[in-house]
Amino acid sequence: MNGDLMLATACDVAVKIGARAVVSFIEPIPVLAETPEIPIIQVQELQLDVLKDLTMHDILEVSERHMLDAAVHLYLRRNLESGLVVGAFPYAIIIYDIEEGKNFISLKDFTDIVPRDVLHAALTLALEIAVEGREGRSIGTAFIIGDPEEIFKHSHQAILNPYQGQPAALRDIKNRNNWESIKEFAQLDGVFVIDKNGEVRAAGRYLDVTGRGISLPSGLGGRHRATASITHEIPAVGITVSESGGMVRVFRDGSCKIVIRSDIRVRSNG
Repeated sequence: MNGDLMLATACDVAVKIGARAVVSFIEPIPVLAETPEIPIIQVQELQLDVLKDLTMHDILEVSERHMLDAAVHLYLRRNLESGLVVGAFPYAIIIYDIEEGKNFISLKDFTDIVPRDVLHAALTLALEIAVEGREGRSIGTAFIIGDPEEIFKHSHQAILNPYQGQPAALRDIKNRNNWESIKEFAQLDGVFVIDKNGEVRAAGRYLDVTGRGISLPSGLGGRHRATASITHEIPAVGITVSESGGMVRVFRDGSCKIVIRSDIRVRSNG
């Protein structure tokens, strides 16, 4: 079955079951002459040609794993917390419950340190930075969320703090109007310090941590090790954006708890 027909079939299924979106893993995404008013989520840069050599059981297993990634983005970036989505793959069409993706990121596991709305905003902003970069290039950064005084004890200011003396309203990470300036400052060396109310207290700050006792997967650099280390030393949640690969990771208690891919693209047909 060709890509146009697979996606058209997925759209038909989505309409019949009242799905919230169609997720297309077909590249390039076919252009449909007539499509329902349902958002189409495109996942890019996957090498799905390997699926043709797999059994149907393996195809479904791989497809469900990719659908999980898409469901996380639907939850974070479009505030879809429930309902069904339909995935269109080169060799399969599957129906997926967004609730599974929402449960995967388990924001409730961090609420003893960071309120859910603050973590949700920081994660969504981190994903935008991972996807967009800045001025045509990829950038890496990190957000450390917790008690700012405790974080300051384990860090130092590498540059003049651009948030020093700024009104609270201009420092609130929950306000999307403030994200553009945060994205600009994300190009600086160092990390952002964010308090439990979601106010950015500092940017361009260096973490003074040793990294002893921290075990991370190979390939993760100093920013990830420092972020993991400070969450090991104090009650804090760290979010990193990888300059290479664009992965967003969430740390607490010295280890990586969540990994979110950034190569998910949201596209609305119409």
